[in-house]
Amino acid sequence: MENLEKSYIIEIGLKENLFDAFGNEILNSIKELGFDNFEKVFVYDVYNVYGDVSLQLVKQITKNILLDHVAHNAKIYKYNNKKDEKKPCVEVWYKKQVTDPVAMTAIKAIKDLGIKNDVKIRCGKKYVFSGNNIKKDMIRQISEKILANTLIHDYIIKGI
Repeated sequence: MENLEKSYIIEIGLKENLFDAFGNEILNSIKELGFDNFEKVFVYDVYNVYGDVSLQLVKQITKNILLDHVAHNAKIYKYNNKKDEKKPCVEVWYKKQVTDPVAMTAIKAIKDLGIKNDVKIRCGKKYVFSGNNIKKDMIRQISEKILANTLIHDYIIKGI
């Protein structure tokens, strides 16, 4: 990343009253691997927005481009690679040398809004797990067998 001081993470997830079909499907796949101690999976779209950005600009991008106000909530925070997570989770990101089509679309939408700043975006998914006695090795196996294609994705395990 070029300038971590001007780098933000946007997390977009379903509102609590909505059924997370994707998270439920992931949970079923986890149980098929034999991990019955997982109770729920929460799925978030995550965006690393960096470059010539401010918090105000990131809020504008979130509100006008990334967020479906009816179905989703968004959290924005400054990028911190060591951010402590309260629950076990994994972030899955495209490798730097892999084309990120969602990011390309978002950057085009930013330009279409008339924003002239040099904004860069990386897109990924964040999976937050709840359950009993969840171990890091379990999440590693789940990441490699279900969540990430390691040819094109990197994954980062946090909160455990």
